[in-house]
Amino acid sequence: MERLKSGVRSRVWADGDRVVKQVVGDPAAFEREVTALRLAEHTGVVPRILEVDHEQRTVVLERLRSDPFGEDWVIAYARGLAKLHQATGPEHAGLLPRQHVPDPEPFLRFVHAMGVEIGGAERELVFADTGKFDLVHGDPCPGNDLYSPDGAKFVDFEGAALGDGLAEVVYLRIGFPTCATVSETPRALREAAEAAYFEERGFTAPLEDACVRWLVNGDALVQRAERDGTDHLARAVEQDWFWYSTTARGRLMFRAAIVATFTETHPETSALARRLLERMNQVWEPQPIDTRRTHVS
Repeated sequence: MERLKSGVRSRVWADGDRVVKQVVGDPAAFEREVTALRLAEHTGVVPRILEVDHEQRTVVLERLRSDPFGEDWVIAYARGLAKLHQATGPEHAGLLPRQHVPDPEPFLRFVHAMGVEIGGAERELVFADTGKFDLVHGDPCPGNDLYSPDGAKFVDFEGAALGDGLAEVVYLRIGFPTCATVSETPRALREAAEAAYFEERGFTAPLEDACVRWLVNGDALVQRAERDGTDHLARAVEQDWFWYSTTARGRLMFRAAIVATFTETHPETSALARRLLERMNQVWEPQPIDTRRTHVS
C-alpha cells in the first residue's frame, strides 16, 4: 500500500480504489469520524465506509476522485457543505458531540492586555448553542476537500459535531480559521458561494455572528493537536508563532479587519475590532495573508 500524507493524529494509506485510515491515540475522534461518515453517506459528499475495525481504530473507505480545482472552487465547496450540513436533524441528537460554543472571557482579557477599551462590546459578545442539528465537519479545510464533476466531497471527520452549519460556510469570509492555510476569498466569488450555500439549503441568514465567534476563539490560532485548553490569546500578547501560511497575530489581525466592517449588525463589536486592529498595527508587524488558495504540503 502507498502511504499518503496525513496529520500527526492519523496514518493513511491508499490501496487501489480504497483508502485505509488509522486514527492514532484518540478513540473518541475515531468514533466521531465513523459516525459522521455513516450519517452523511446518503448525501454523496463523503466517501463510503467499506470496513471498520473499532479495536484497531481503522476504517477502510472508498477512494474518491480528486481533480484539479479552478478559481471558482469555493462555489462547489459551499454547495458541498450545504449538503453535508443537511445530513442530520433533531432525531440524531446524542450521536455526536455538540458544536463548541466559544467563551468570550479570554478574548476580553486579551483586549484588556492589549490596552484597548472594550466599550460596550461585551453586551454583544454573549454566545449560546443555537440549537441546530446540522452535521458540521469540524475542520473543512483545504486538503480535506476533493473535487470532481460531481462537486465537492469531504474527508477527515475526526472533529465532526452537531450544531450550526453557518459556522463553517463563513470560512470563506473569515479566512479558514481552523486551517493551516489562511486565504482571502475575492468578494464576488465569496458572495456567489454564500448564495449557492443558501440556495442549496433553502433559506438565508446573516453570517456576521458566526464570524465574530471565530474572532474570539483562541483555539483557532493553533492546529488541532495543540487545542488543549491553553489560552492562546494570552500567548499572542507576548509572542507570535508561525502556523504554515501565516502567524497567530496575522490571523487575529485579518479576523479583526473583517469584524470591523460589521457596523450594522454588531456596532459595538465592530468598533472594538477597529480599535483593536489599530493597536495591533501599532505594536505588531503586519503579516501577509494569501489572496488565493495554497496547498498544504
